[in-house]
Amino acid sequence: MNQPQFLILGGLLLSGACGTVAAQTSGSNVSMYGIVDVAVTRIDHLPGGAKTFMRSGPKDGNRLGFQGSEDLGGGTQAIFKLEAGFNTDDGTAGQAGSLFNRAAFVGLTNKQVGTLTVGRQYSSYFDALNAFGPVPVVTGAAGDHPGDIDGFDITIRHNNAIKYTSPKMHGVTAGAMVAAGEQAGHTGSGGSAAASVKFDGSHWHHALGYQLLKNGPSQLNWDTNASSSFSKSPLNAGYLSARDVQYLAAASRYETGAVTFGGSVSNVQYTPNASSVFRDKAIFNTGALLASWQTASPWLLGAGLTYTRATSANGISDGARYRQFSLQQAYGFSKRTSVYLLEAVQRASGKTLGANGRTIIAADAVIGTSQAGLVGDGPRQTMLALGLRHSF
Repeated sequence: MNQPQFLILGGLLLSGACGTVAAQTSGSNVSMYGIVDVAVTRIDHLPGGAKTFMRSGPKDGNRLGFQGSEDLGGGTQAIFKLEAGFNTDDGTAGQAGSLFNRAAFVGLTNKQVGTLTVGRQYSSYFDALNAFGPVPVVTGAAGDHPGDIDGFDITIRHNNAIKYTSPKMHGVTAGAMVAAGEQAGHTGSGGSAAASVKFDGSHWHHALGYQLLKNGPSQLNWDTNASSSFSKSPLNAGYLSARDVQYLAAASRYETGAVTFGGSVSNVQYTPNASSVFRDKAIFNTGALLASWQTASPWLLGAGLTYTRATSANGISDGARYRQFSLQQAYGFSKRTSVYLLEAVQRASGKTLGANGRTIIAADAVIGTSQAGLVGDGPRQTMLALGLRHSF
């Protein structure tokens, strides 16, 4: 089924759901939820020296959300989610000009048939792989793969998206998503697509995912009107004029009692065309290991090791490499409130392309998702954070 047909089918299903919801008022359920997280953070090796500042949401991104469902009969429910990100340090919106920047979708779900959602949302790739990444163990600021180059964290969200998630059968869940760029005169430009399959057993969990992001017609620095956003950092700054970006990743995790350990591998490719500034395909391969231990006390301990390497291309014979080690110690006062420490150290080496897509430069350290633009001024960087997190 091509994308226009998929969009028409989704519209018909949701139109039917809206008519049913209007006719019934019983069985509805709406809840509010959120996370408030802030930390005093210190980062060294910046262009002006070390910096100590208040960082919003370094462990888990701050959010305020509303979600709900209504029983439509026959095992089918209408569902929705509206989720906004915000900054704890100054109260501003997480993304200027956007209210529900994290999620805004409506859909239908049935335990036997699956779930169909339409709107701004995360992809099937993210749904399958996020739980295997650094966010649940060594979160955000300290644990992200450098620059979130492979999209395991929350930096990639999709507008105008239709997503289907299958029911779980014998531990297996599959999903697929398409999103439209919706730019007149540029059919197929700026869209995205994703697919995934996940297995959840009693101890072992596995996931495999694929994601394609297409650039829009204003290709020079990744079109802001493309359906998908993603992290921009020194890792990919020279390749933002790509025609598209493809992600392929696999991960596994083993859980036994209070101990969890696992790993992941990913391959990300920035493909150029005639409008791109760089000329050769840029490939980033990442391998990561994670472990956590819920001690007999309220302390939760986590550790992560990440290695990212860029292949040699575009006149570069010594591709950029990033080695990162991260730690977390969190003390839970309750199930909803904890105080935590995060530590991370990164060493970069090799060469990459500068932001102009032409100049070859030395790779600089960049912990996580670039620490709100606080990029290192050399190959080394260390981050420390002491924070408080509360969920509701």
